[in-house]
Amino acid sequence: MTFSYPFPRPSFTLDAALISPIGGILKILLIQRKHDPFSGKWALPGGFLEMDETLKTGALRELGEETQIFNVKLYPVFVCGEPGRDPRGRTITQLFGALVDSSSLNPTGADDAAEAEWFPINSLPEMAFDHQRVLFQIFSNLKWQAEISIIGKDYFSFEAEEEKIVDLHSLVLGTKNIESPILRGKKLGLLAPVSGHKFRYLCPDLKGPDWHPLVW
Repeated sequence: MTFSYPFPRPSFTLDAALISPIGGILKILLIQRKHDPFSGKWALPGGFLEMDETLKTGALRELGEETQIFNVKLYPVFVCGEPGRDPRGRTITQLFGALVDSSSLNPTGADDAAEAEWFPINSLPEMAFDHQRVLFQIFSNLKWQAEISIIGKDYFSFEAEEEKIVDLHSLVLGTKNIESPILRGKKLGLLAPVSGHKFRYLCPDLKGPDWHPLVW
């Protein structure tokens, strides 16, 4: 089917941010771009939305094509659309995110990606597009969630020891002296004791593709 419009239209793209605690350091998965623009620079896995797919389907497809990682849960985070962010033209990007256990993942650069690697969030390579600013916003969002709510439901597959939940929040917030996430989670009705010192996440696992109250 051919489309024709008498006015300019922006293109829509999708990016996926996978964050994982690795060796006591928070790291993010990036790909090295194989083609221009920004050939050789690093970026979030992503690409253009196809006409017949949902946003989440497109983000998962691009993630799989460029890193060979499939079957992870992605949640919408925010939208970026500053003019000039892409030299090819006006683009608007929907960011998806996930806090994942990297031990079961083996990223490999493919398709438009020359390489796929985990980088410490505090030691990033030279980034393409506006992804330096985007990553700062992503990390700020994750810290905000760790401060006011509870994180880790998908990372722990909905159940974990109290110590591991506390350690994850301490790692994200960068301090050991934090308000107990266990007490906060119980107060908010997001954590429930299972046995001993183990807790189960009660965060709603919503099926909608475009919104989620607790991204990570």
